Amino acid sequence: MKMTYIRKFLFTTFLTLLPLWVYGQTDGKYRLSLSFDRIVNHGNSMKFVELEFYGSSYGHEEELFRWRHGGIDKHSIGDAPPTFTRDYLTTAKNIPSQIRIWSKKQTPAWIKPGKYYAEDIKRWNNNLPYIKMDFDKGDAEKSFIDKMTLMVHLEIIPISINLHYFTDRGQGAESSLKLLPDNDVITLKATKGFVESTYKWQYQVSGESTWHDMPNTVSYSEGKSVVTFKGTDLYDQNIFNSLIQQGKNILFRINAITNETRNEVDYKKIILTPTYSAPHILSHDITLEQCHLSGDASIRIFLDRPLWPGEVLAFFQVGGAGFNVNALDAENSFRINNLVAGTYTYQLRGTHSNGLATYTETPYHILNTTISNRPAITHSFTQKNVSCFSGHDGEITLTASGGTGNFTAELMDAGGSVVQRESFNTGSTTFKQLSAGNYTLRLQDSNGCVAKSTSGEELVHQITLTEPDEAVSIKEIAKTSPLAYQSSDGSIQIAVSGGSPSASGYTVHFIRTSDGQSFTPTESRSDGTQYIYTLRNISRGEYTAIAEDMRYSSLENGDKQEPCGCHAQLAITLSAPPLLTVEVEETHFVSCHGDSNGELTAHGKGGKPIVSARLPYTYTWYKVSDGAKEELPLQVDSIAHNLVAGQYQVKITDANGISAESAVFELKQPDLLALSFTTRPPSCNSGSGLISTTVTGGTPPYTYEWNKEGATEANLAIEEAGSFFVRVVDSRGCFITGNVEVTAPDAISIKPTITNPTCHDANNGAISLELSGGTAPYTIRWEDDNNVTTANRENLKAGEYVAVITDKAGCSLHYRVVLEQPEALIVKLGAGFTLCHEQSRKITALPNVENVTYQWFHNGQQLEETSKELIVSKAGKYRVVITNENGCTAMAEIEIKTSSTALPLDMTAPTSVTVGAPIHAVNISRIRADKLEWMLPANAIVTSKSDERVTFTIPEAGVYEITLVGYLGDCSTVVTQRLEVLAEGSVVLPDGKDGFIRQFLVTPNPTTGDFKVYVELKEPHDFTLRLLSPTGTEMDRKAVQNVSKHTFEYELRGDIDGIFGVELSVGNEKSTLKITKKKK
Repeated sequence: MKMTYIRKFLFTTFLTLLPLWVYGQTDGKYRLSLSFDRIVNHGNSMKFVELEFYGSSYGHEEELFRWRHGGIDKHSIGDAPPTFTRDYLTTAKNIPSQIRIWSKKQTPAWIKPGKYYAEDIKRWNNNLPYIKMDFDKGDAEKSFIDKMTLMVHLEIIPISINLHYFTDRGQGAESSLKLLPDNDVITLKATKGFVESTYKWQYQVSGESTWHDMPNTVSYSEGKSVVTFKGTDLYDQNIFNSLIQQGKNILFRINAITNETRNEVDYKKIILTPTYSAPHILSHDITLEQCHLSGDASIRIFLDRPLWPGEVLAFFQVGGAGFNVNALDAENSFRINNLVAGTYTYQLRGTHSNGLATYTETPYHILNTTISNRPAITHSFTQKNVSCFSGHDGEITLTASGGTGNFTAELMDAGGSVVQRESFNTGSTTFKQLSAGNYTLRLQDSNGCVAKSTSGEELVHQITLTEPDEAVSIKEIAKTSPLAYQSSDGSIQIAVSGGSPSASGYTVHFIRTSDGQSFTPTESRSDGTQYIYTLRNISRGEYTAIAEDMRYSSLENGDKQEPCGCHAQLAITLSAPPLLTVEVEETHFVSCHGDSNGELTAHGKGGKPIVSARLPYTYTWYKVSDGAKEELPLQVDSIAHNLVAGQYQVKITDANGISAESAVFELKQPDLLALSFTTRPPSCNSGSGLISTTVTGGTPPYTYEWNKEGATEANLAIEEAGSFFVRVVDSRGCFITGNVEVTAPDAISIKPTITNPTCHDANNGAISLELSGGTAPYTIRWEDDNNVTTANRENLKAGEYVAVITDKAGCSLHYRVVLEQPEALIVKLGAGFTLCHEQSRKITALPNVENVTYQWFHNGQQLEETSKELIVSKAGKYRVVITNENGCTAMAEIEIKTSSTALPLDMTAPTSVTVGAPIHAVNISRIRADKLEWMLPANAIVTSKSDERVTFTIPEAGVYEITLVGYLGDCSTVVTQRLEVLAEGSVVLPDGKDGFIRQFLVTPNPTTGDFKVYVELKEPHDFTLRLLSPTGTEMDRKAVQNVSKHTFEYELRGDIDGIFGVELSVGNEKSTLKITKKKK
């Protein structure tokens, strides 16, 4: 029964596989149809009418047809033009998108002869699947025939849209199979070339009346003329299963109007039968024969699902027999056993429970594979004897091939013990590090198969390694690093011993890795059983020291490879500081010509930084004039301040005394501001005058302030002669003032003497006017006080004063004088506060100008303090009075209270960090406050903050303060610590390391003797804490075991002050903080 089923199945299967004629997807056609109503004449009788019709596409116009109508009587109906049709291939791209109709008519002879022409164009959208238009005018709303009506009926419609079935994704020939699988795709192709909206694919279950549009899950191509989908794209699996069991078919069509029919029943359709997809071949494993020609190879085939009830699979070898697959294992696989090496092609076929064939038309239903022949095992060996005395560089190289290609070889000594065992793939393996002696070598592959001799016995090798009599070593004794990155003052010293030296020692040379240059030792000497070799005057780099004994030169090149007891080499790294360089950057320009507020910053890197100093280098600044350099002794920092314009250069020197100079940098200044006037005086009786200014130098743009209200332009129109003042300010605040006297012919001339008030809002200003010109005598009237008629005025406040001067001839002059208001003197003290018990705080006077003196008062009593800062610890009212050089004063006052509440605060933070490094400030107070506030620099970037600690970074170098303010009840306490942020590479800071250290802090810093060291590790670990003197001598050492957090207290006694060091060592990680001790 089984074989009968197989033969029947094979016959029906191969019928479906018979090649069909190859379908080439045909191009579509459109049919253009023009029909007309009868012509209606609305005018006089016509002798004849001629019509011409033209179609246009992509700018190309062609004539469609011409037609001539005979005479038409007045107000009558003529004939209709004949119907015109033409077909267009979609690939030709010449389907008209507009039509032009031209006409000519002529009146009969008994009417005054005349010819009349008309034409218009009608356009349409060619992207529509079907075009139908009725019109009697064109787009310009003109009749196609003068005083006549021609109704046009235009239609553009597809011709024949045929459907074709393909398996899989449409490769190859059209198929007659007409199956729709649930989980494999098939492809339907329609006549191509129509606009995409034509292809409205629809499907319908046989026996139903409703057509459905294709869902979005299907795949379109070639402008939607090709659709690829599977059954479960249309229905879910349960519904599709029901269609299969009911034997229902599914119909497909394109819902488009065509030329042949416009009735739904005549649409062209294709009918597909739903079925199941046969299981797919996911993969296969090949098991070769165990040994050469053993005939036990197999193929294991993995499918993508189990067999369903009633489903039958058959597996056919093309050109051979087939068999049914009745069951699959837990991994949905089955195996074909007892195969020999060769090439196999298998085809999967099947039926499901209702006897319908399952779908097997994909590449995943065919298996093409080849079982390779398991080659016979062959192996051979070569040997390399030991090179030098007591050496272990003997080698036996075994080469093997065949079998599984995975081999295990055993090398046994003369006593039968396994010396080495090697596993390797086809090729060679080498037993290395062998001493002299007798060895036995055996091999088998991973299946336990062995090589055999011609007699059929296992092939085994017997091998003897020999050695000569002789052994060389190098050790590094000392090395000296070059002082600079590019200097050649370093040295290396090595000791060579062992082997067989000659009377003069060894052959020694050094190879520099960077360029391969070879160096011979500068010095050599014998030292007992070893020889000392020194190489001097060398630069930084990687070096290899190579020593050879007297036997080495007689060895073959292959024997000279490591290990070799006659030869030794040692890699030595000679380091040097990085290249020392410095660049100059302008960090503040010279504001005005002649100013000395320029600032330059030196950015040094490389070399060996000076660890014990505040700055990593020493800085020497020069002013360069005509090529000569003049040292600036006061500029010793990385930033040179208060510079005038000119050329500058900086030299930096590192801890090794190596110097580097920057390029000459030119600090520029604006040109000197200059102001000149051009005047055109006004006449006494009529005509206005003009003052024009010319400004050069400074930094444009400029602003203008005239002593005439509202005048802010460069030029000033004037109505009368007089004295005029202007103040010109450039974009950097540099200014120049000027006065110009404008006199008319015989005009009144004024020479003023002006005294400005000395203080803000003071009334000690004065004006004195000396009059001349015009026609004496003069009368004076002041606009601010009509009662004042004198030329001299005193006790004036700042402001504008205008004198109206009239001479005997009646000519008048308005003369404006401005008394400048000095800047108001202001001082601020901030808000009052309450001190906690036994607390003090610094208050600071903040004036708005410099160069002032300070007087402090407590409850009205003057204090001795004369600086801008005052330490307060008592309650009361504190007042500060400031006085400038003109004797002007200002004052501010605050009230400070005290409390019996105690709130001692303390904090710890690093004293110096690098730019961008995390900064940890920790509250180490023992009393809890009601509220705590961290006051950080304005540019601080906070990453975390709590009452106990704050973590932040500062992006710019500088000196800053960290302040912790505590509030308890009605009082507050403040503690502040100085923080120096240095440029990258200027300080080694533990914060942010990836090692053991979480925090390492010293407080207070500076100190007068007592201080605490706070250590916190990421996890418990052993560490050492050392206290170092200013000279680097160890003063104290503490060794702590398995601790993660601890606080140490120190007391520095004696009168020695300076910079001490605290060094923390955790494993290989080391960090050092500096602490400054000051005298009490």
